[in-house]
Amino acid sequence: MILVVGLGNPGKEFKNTRHNVGFDIIDIVHSSFTFPKFSKKFDGVYAKKNIYDKSVILFKPMNFMNLSGKPIYKIFDFFKIGNVNDLIVFHDDLDLVFSKVRIKKSGGHGGHNGIKSIIKFFGKDFCRIKVGIKSSLYVENAIPADKFVLGKFSKKELSEFIVLKRKIAENFQLIINKNFNLFTSKV
Repeated sequence: MILVVGLGNPGKEFKNTRHNVGFDIIDIVHSSFTFPKFSKKFDGVYAKKNIYDKSVILFKPMNFMNLSGKPIYKIFDFFKIGNVNDLIVFHDDLDLVFSKVRIKKSGGHGGHNGIKSIIKFFGKDFCRIKVGIKSSLYVENAIPADKFVLGKFSKKELSEFIVLKRKIAENFQLIINKNFNLFTSKV
């Protein structure tokens, strides 16, 4: 069983913000593979389905970003996943150039409070799929990080992000099979 988590903040005011890329990716995977309707439980929403001969759970914690660890731990424990290598987390990364994807299998939080919260419950050895959100707008205008991540995508960024989300969904089997090198080469 694999738990695939997307980080974000709940509420309409956070829709299409840079900090919610994890939620957006979970949503496109959910629709692309016709997962059942999301169920509310574990302080979040989840859907479970067998795809590519594996049981996959998609999860969006509905606490705010800084409190993501506990809901993830609840669902991980409930389904008795057991192996932290079967936890995959999508999240935004302000240190990565916009639309670049990097996979990290271990390490610190890099200033990301959602990841910091997850580390409290799982330690540092879980897979993160980081999606770059840094743009020239951020660099050239010296926008404070907290304001930038909660800002909405520009129209150009949004159209590029839609393409990236589709590529991620098209190559989701590589994530499930943990063929991360090939995945990053395709997105």
